[in-house]
Amino acid sequence: MPEADAEEAAPTADETGPLQDEAMMMEAPEIREAEVAMGFNACCADTAFWLIPLELGWWDDLNITIVPNTPTYHFTSGDEAIAWLRSGEGNVALGWVPGLFGSLETSAQETPPILLADMYVGYAVLVAPDSPSKTVPEFMEEGLAFPEAAQAAVRQLVGADIYISPGSIDQAQYLDAFFAHLDEWWEAYQQDIPSVDGEGNPLVLLDRDGEPLLDEDGNTQPIRITTNDWRNYANPQYVNDSAIVEFSAVPGRIEYAVPFSAPILVQMMRNGWDPLINFGMMIENDPFSQQTAIANSTVGGIGLLANREWVNNNKDLVYRVLSAAYRTFEFLDDPETQHQGWEIEANLINNYRRLSLEPEDIGTIWDQIDPSFSWEDQEALWDLDLPSYHPEIVYATQIERLKVRGVLAGDYETQAGLKEFLLAQDLYYEMKEFEARADALFESASGMDLSAGQVDLIAQAQHHYDIYNFYDALRFLEAALSG
Repeated sequence: MPEADAEEAAPTADETGPLQDEAMMMEAPEIREAEVAMGFNACCADTAFWLIPLELGWWDDLNITIVPNTPTYHFTSGDEAIAWLRSGEGNVALGWVPGLFGSLETSAQETPPILLADMYVGYAVLVAPDSPSKTVPEFMEEGLAFPEAAQAAVRQLVGADIYISPGSIDQAQYLDAFFAHLDEWWEAYQQDIPSVDGEGNPLVLLDRDGEPLLDEDGNTQPIRITTNDWRNYANPQYVNDSAIVEFSAVPGRIEYAVPFSAPILVQMMRNGWDPLINFGMMIENDPFSQQTAIANSTVGGIGLLANREWVNNNKDLVYRVLSAAYRTFEFLDDPETQHQGWEIEANLINNYRRLSLEPEDIGTIWDQIDPSFSWEDQEALWDLDLPSYHPEIVYATQIERLKVRGVLAGDYETQAGLKEFLLAQDLYYEMKEFEARADALFESASGMDLSAGQVDLIAQAQHHYDIYNFYDALRFLEAALSG
């Protein structure tokens, strides 16, 4: 074709721009409109946080409608939530992850965690303001080292009534860590329970450098967890948390209490009840002891549980739901926004439980009692080479304990069962891959001469990326840069 004819036939830039932009916009990926049946118990900070994305309208960004939403479904117990998920009526619900271990051989695999939200380290024995009993810090002020102070404090609990929620029956091991400070605890134990790593190898106590802690003879010390039980030494008085609060307001009515939920714990402390001993004291003052090892190997937290069949059929929705959780944790961690989040949670919990929490109380819970696992924390959570709380290790030890006690069969394959159960780990690494691929495409786009349509798609990708929706961020980037 002659050059003049070619110039005449070729569209001008003004002619191609709008056509290209229109075509590019038409190729924008769809975020399908969907309903997600989600529920939670409004009892506690680590479950009430799900009201924040609802209150702030964040689900609209994901084209998700949460149902039932008049009001959003509130559970009264973990068992209710699990039954709801197993029935197929529910898709996702927040629940206590270790509470499922007893049914790992049967139904627990139907409702695995797709996210581990937090680690509850707030377990404490509270002592009444008018009690003559001394706390661990008070014994230390008198000159005792922590191990001796802890033993003296716990000694006061022997034979005493301890008011505690019935929900603690399946979590007796938390108080076991306190009572293990007694000499007779080790004299009376019946059987050691293996504390193992992700490959089933026995764990030993470690020093601050991560090296094996040696005894006086230069030998490593295996972590010892026994079949002993704190209820052999004290008298549990099972009443719910609301009753504990009522009793605590009457001078002389009760002396020792172990609230089941963080809001109750914080409110009672604000009213003058002091921790006689808690996990924080142990971790801060005696991190390498057998007692602290027991505490570390038994802690757990809330997870976002899901109907496995729903997960398998709706991976796109799963990624979006998880992004809302990570966005919420960032909101609660940001000094510029966290107070708004605390206020939303405090109002919900107060209305639901007839408490009088201040927003700052919610901040105390997240900071000291129920630290959450943000997106940035997840890598250390799952990478055994990084120092952190590792579910693979902690949960394996708890499952071995159930096998010793006959709750699970003695030949149950712990590692295989955990690998199947911890769906949260697989989903994290899938989202991590989306993030990495999106990062690479953002970098590529930064050196390109982009059309207006491409710029618009990349801006949408950036929005989704910023709210931890890496799945759709990648889809928009691929649409923008394809061809």
